[in-house]
Amino acid sequence: MIRQWKMALYWKLPVFLQEAGLSFYARKLEKLYYGFGYEEHRRWLQTWKTWSRTDIFSYQNHRLREIVQLAGMHVPYYKQKWKSASWRNVYSADDLPLLPRLEKQELRRHEEAFMVEGLDTRSLWMEKTSGSTGTSIRVYWPMAMVPKWWAMTEVTVRNVAGVGQCVPRAMMGGRPIVPGASRSAPYWRYNKQWRQLYLSSYHVSKKTAPGYAEAIRTYGSEWITGYPSAIGALAEGALGVNVTPIKLTTAIVSGDTLTASMRTSIEQFFQCKCFDSYGQCEGVCVAMECAWGRMHVVSSVGIIEILREDGSPCLPGEIGEMVATGLMNDAMPLVRYRLGDMAAWSRETQCPCGSAEPIIESIEGRMDDYLMSEDGRQIGRLSTATKRSPTIHSAQLVQDRPGHAFLLVRPSDGYRTRDAQAVREDILERIGDFGIDIVEVSEIPKTVQGKTRLVVRLHENPEAAERYAILLRGAVL
Repeated sequence: MIRQWKMALYWKLPVFLQEAGLSFYARKLEKLYYGFGYEEHRRWLQTWKTWSRTDIFSYQNHRLREIVQLAGMHVPYYKQKWKSASWRNVYSADDLPLLPRLEKQELRRHEEAFMVEGLDTRSLWMEKTSGSTGTSIRVYWPMAMVPKWWAMTEVTVRNVAGVGQCVPRAMMGGRPIVPGASRSAPYWRYNKQWRQLYLSSYHVSKKTAPGYAEAIRTYGSEWITGYPSAIGALAEGALGVNVTPIKLTTAIVSGDTLTASMRTSIEQFFQCKCFDSYGQCEGVCVAMECAWGRMHVVSSVGIIEILREDGSPCLPGEIGEMVATGLMNDAMPLVRYRLGDMAAWSRETQCPCGSAEPIIESIEGRMDDYLMSEDGRQIGRLSTATKRSPTIHSAQLVQDRPGHAFLLVRPSDGYRTRDAQAVREDILERIGDFGIDIVEVSEIPKTVQGKTRLVVRLHENPEAAERYAILLRGAVL
């Protein structure tokens, strides 16, 4: 409710006062993000680059023991849940299977039970997940963790891509900085304090792309970050109406799936390399693509396990469930937290960039991105098929009933109907007998947070069914 009245007040202000408010809030955040502890942790992370794999694992195991001891002795949830677990015998990442995995729903239902005893939430920093399942999760960080987190972001994400906090940037995320009903520019707001141009993810089209591009030039943005689906749509729209490309230093994307077509459009229009990254509001793990295209885990943040359905570890190249244990949060530790994403370890153990950090070969999307067959099977791991065609900007599977779905395809340059048919055939090779109708669309619907989901099951989500009704009108229902 607090956020609602604040947003209602924000919408009533003229643009210049909205921007003044954004800059004022940024000044408050700057003291928290980049204040006491930031510089010390940034310098420490700079030395991390020289650490060997043995050094990295030694640090992780030391922090893991501290986190597990803290959880087992001072966190009500774990004190109860681990009564029959050998948590005192966890000395390294290899010992983590001694502990049960943590479901997101458990955190959602018993939020306060995950707090270290004696802490007052008013003394902590609160992060809130996007709530893709309908209900967000609040995760509390100790205040000392916040500058450490942003030091980590600076060194292991931004600096890897050749930029930093002080470099002017454009941002395309999920914040509704412009009313959704707006039909005229500006579709952006400028945060003068951080020299950050925040571009709306919800108003991008070929018609509006020239204005977006002109704003990026006018405000002097030197790099861009945000959702790949939004930045890719902007780049493709601008290229589609022959807007002169903009030379940026880099693009760093995260939040939803980066397809080959999105990467091509982004790199072509912004004349720079596009770096993919991975993270979440829970703050339990981070991964960042290096200049050689390898996705490296940031091991100081957390320990990642990639597991089979039976809980055994996957071999390199084998896709499994991502489970993470955070190493930074001493207020609300999350141990063996099921992220809901699928991935595979790389078969490569060395990278030309010189980093000793482990390499993730691929992140294959969310575990709940599955289709339901008529006989009740849940069929997932479908993102690889939708990523393959460079002429398809983005795609989404919309299931209206068990055994049938629509493949929504947003075409890119050079697209032919047979490209979508090839994606459908690829999916059918994986799942067998299944009805899939192709529907070409100008835009893939987004979540309220501005992200693009791979699979939407309408028969489980009546509200989504209403949104998709117009889009699917004319299709065979």
